[in-house]
Amino acid sequence: MHAIDFHAHHSPQGAYATFTCGRFGAGGGPTIEGAQPASHDLVIGYADEQGEVFALPFFRVAAAIERPEFVAPSAAVEPTRRHALTDVTREYLRGTDTWRAGDFSFSLFTPVSALPDPEHASEAELAAALLPAIAAELRLDNRGSSTPKRLVFAIDAQHPCRFIEGVAGARAVGWGLELGLAAEDVPGLEPWVQWSELDFLAHGRSHLLGRACGFTLEVPAGEVRELKLVIGFCRSGEVTTGLESRYFYTRFYPNLHRVLETALGRFGELKAAALKLDQTLLHSSLDEHQRFLFAHAERSYWGNTQLLDHAGKPLWVVLEGEYAMMNTFDLAVDQSFYELGLNPWVVRNVLDSFADRYSYTDELARPAANARRIRHCHTRDPHELTELVPPPERTGLPGGLSFSHDMGVAGHFTPPGESSYELPGLAACFSFMSAEQLLNWVLTAVSYVVHTNDQAWLERRAPIFRACLSSLEQRDDPEPARRNGLVNLDSSRCAGGWEITTYDSLDSSLGQARRNLYMATKGFAAWLGLALAFERLNGEELANSARAGAERAARSIASAWSDQLGFIPAVFEAGNESAILPAIEGLVFPLFWRKSELLSRKGPYGALLDTLERHLRRVLAPDLCLFPDGGWKLSSTSDNSWLSKIFLCQVVAERVFGLRPAAESHAAHARWQQIGARDFAMSDQCVAGIAEGSKYYPRCVTAVLWLA
Repeated sequence: MHAIDFHAHHSPQGAYATFTCGRFGAGGGPTIEGAQPASHDLVIGYADEQGEVFALPFFRVAAAIERPEFVAPSAAVEPTRRHALTDVTREYLRGTDTWRAGDFSFSLFTPVSALPDPEHASEAELAAALLPAIAAELRLDNRGSSTPKRLVFAIDAQHPCRFIEGVAGARAVGWGLELGLAAEDVPGLEPWVQWSELDFLAHGRSHLLGRACGFTLEVPAGEVRELKLVIGFCRSGEVTTGLESRYFYTRFYPNLHRVLETALGRFGELKAAALKLDQTLLHSSLDEHQRFLFAHAERSYWGNTQLLDHAGKPLWVVLEGEYAMMNTFDLAVDQSFYELGLNPWVVRNVLDSFADRYSYTDELARPAANARRIRHCHTRDPHELTELVPPPERTGLPGGLSFSHDMGVAGHFTPPGESSYELPGLAACFSFMSAEQLLNWVLTAVSYVVHTNDQAWLERRAPIFRACLSSLEQRDDPEPARRNGLVNLDSSRCAGGWEITTYDSLDSSLGQARRNLYMATKGFAAWLGLALAFERLNGEELANSARAGAERAARSIASAWSDQLGFIPAVFEAGNESAILPAIEGLVFPLFWRKSELLSRKGPYGALLDTLERHLRRVLAPDLCLFPDGGWKLSSTSDNSWLSKIFLCQVVAERVFGLRPAAESHAAHARWQQIGARDFAMSDQCVAGIAEGSKYYPRCVTAVLWLA
């Protein structure tokens, strides 16, 4: 690896909880519903006979912890010190994250398994998959020493700590009612509560005023010992507003005691499952950087997942990293590639939620000729909103069905048809994404149907598919003679502004929805998807209408080629000369659907594919869409590149066009995470390799397509 000094999620499935660690000097620890890493002082290592502590370099304070203000200096213990272990290595695999320094090692075990469909699975299956805990192990080989040592695991919780009594076969400590640690009750184990591990080592006793807790385990001279512990999470009661819901796991684990007891009883199983999971990547054809990127992305995905129980029914939510928006649709569509391979029912659950609660019908506006937005923002910062744009040429045009950007934020479900993000009167960040969310529902729904063959669901949702086709046609143009297969109009919800895309913080090369090349190829895929859906519904007339839309889109994209530029401009409007890689992104959907005939040069869209290949080979160059380090650049006019989208484009480039990404590109992208995003775990949005937004993020799990 380029560096080992970076944070990573370590999370149970569906609990929106994580134990984050890895960044030197930054601490870490467990959180529930955290949108950033915890910063507890974290001491993991061993102590010698004198009470000197040698720990992995996570801890924030090297000397003795500051004494409480009310403790007189004369009452303080003699200063003892912490020492950072040297020559530390890190083995970062899919199910395990292991640190080694000499005779000491520390491992975290986070196995991933399929989540059973709650509507069909047994309680035992669900309880096993939804255990809100992770396992860890400290090991010290003291055979080369003539003196005893003690393994040390300590967290400064910044909160009064306590002993947790009554956990069978274990000793446990924690704080509050939601977070706790349990270790197997073996000879030499001592749980403690104190001001710090240094105070406990000096005095040999606990103090219940302390804000730190943990364990020590004696390791006699000449022997090897392992400290096996589990980290448990349990938040009971209602946890959301707007739609009142509880964590689904509380059906089986109503309190922290039950979580810790069950997790410790399953320690061996959790460890074995994590070790087995490691092999799935080690035996893959991916290079070392791709293996890292997928493992890192998968961990961050699960750290953002939440399975809720609403009115007795499962409700699936994926939170949007540092922003904490709930089921952001432009993430859900991309994450579905991963979810359909593991838990297809969660994709159906999200689609149903959008269809039943987060859909709306709008009107459309035709923008003024040659309208230009004045400025844009580089981050999702409300202080950098765009200025208002010229008023539309015409309003009140018939529109159709679309879907909100998200379902809420930070545990609050927004009212039906509304999102937490979208605002009227804007033309950049925080404007509406009506056209893109329409495409996202279609593409996600078709992916679900093709992958699962769930004909009953398709037939139940047939009215939605029909409404989506009508809406997409209207967003092209209500007048059939003016249609060209593209998105040409803006939603009335914009109220004088313009629609944007998921690339909200980029310039118009990717941020503008109307007549945008990225949206055009994504729309082309949606037309094809609708045709596939109606073929399955025996709706030949509707299928023909969808195919006609795909043909119009294909012609429009191919005809936008510029001999002067040598590529297709990012926006089909005079004066735009930006080059973008996501010109090919939409092709990932027919690729995922295994519809090779739609991607054949001898098929009906051969001219489009030829043009897109010429485009790709031209823009994938240092003067346009390559960074100096070999990383891929989404737009020639912005250094803001998103790894989740780069991964999609790389898969299309290789599988559709035979253009294998250079090895240095994967190395560069790994470097962006291990160095540029080291404070935040997996981060999507990197500006010239430095994480500037979309931190602590789930969407990079698109890397799963490398394994498909």
